Amino acid sequence: MIYCNLHLVDKTFTVHRNKAGQNEKRNLDVSTGNDTREYPCVSCHTNCCKEYVIFVNAHDVYRLSIGLGLDPENFLDIYGAKDFDLGIKVKEGLVDLALKQKNDACTFLVESKDVFRCTVNEFKPGVCKSYPFQMKDGKLTQMSDKMCPADWNTREFETMMKTHLKKDDDEWKFYHDLILEWNKKHWMRKPLSAFLRFILYQVAHSVPFDSDTALSQ
Repeated sequence: MIYCNLHLVDKTFTVHRNKAGQNEKRNLDVSTGNDTREYPCVSCHTNCCKEYVIFVNAHDVYRLSIGLGLDPENFLDIYGAKDFDLGIKVKEGLVDLALKQKNDACTFLVESKDVFRCTVNEFKPGVCKSYPFQMKDGKLTQMSDKMCPADWNTREFETMMKTHLKKDDDEWKFYHDLILEWNKKHWMRKPLSAFLRFILYQVAHSVPFDSDTALSQ
C-alpha cells in the first residue's frame, strides 16, 4: 500500500481505458521521467501488498468500479467486522469490505520478470496511496512498523501527503456515516449487493459523475 510514482519505475503495468471504453493493460516505458524524488517503492518487493488485508471505503469502491468498468462484487471480499457499530449489517452478516486476495497478495498486484507492481495505480485505495505516512500530533510521520526497504524523505512529501491524508480521513468519515444510515434503515434485511448499490449511488451524487473527474477524486 505504498504511494508509488510511475515516473521512477523503468517498466510497470497499469490499467487504462482505451478509446472503446474497455480496460487494457499497457507496458509503460517511463525511464525518461524527470521526477528526481527518491521513492523506496523502486527497490521494494511490495510486502505491504502481500502482508496486509486492504480495507476500503465507499469512495475507494466507487473509483475502482468506474476505473475498471466492473461491479464491486468482482474485486471485493467480506470480512467479519471488528467494530459492531461501524460494521455493515447485511443478510450475509456483520461485515467489512476489503479487496480480494490472490496468491496471498492483493488481487491487483502483478509480477513481471520478478518485479511486482500495482495494476490500479491510477485509482488505488486511499490507504495504499498514503502508506507508510500518518499524521501524529499534527505532524507528518512514517509508521514505525512500515515495511518499506528505506526511509522516505518526509519533507519532500509533506504537502502532498498532508492533503491526501486529510482527504482520506474525510472519505472514511463519509463512509462511516453511510454505514450508520444503512444499518439504521435496513439492519440485516438486505443483501450486500444492495449495500454496494447504495454506496455507489451516494458517492456518485456527492462528486461530479464523470469518469475522469471521479478517478482524480
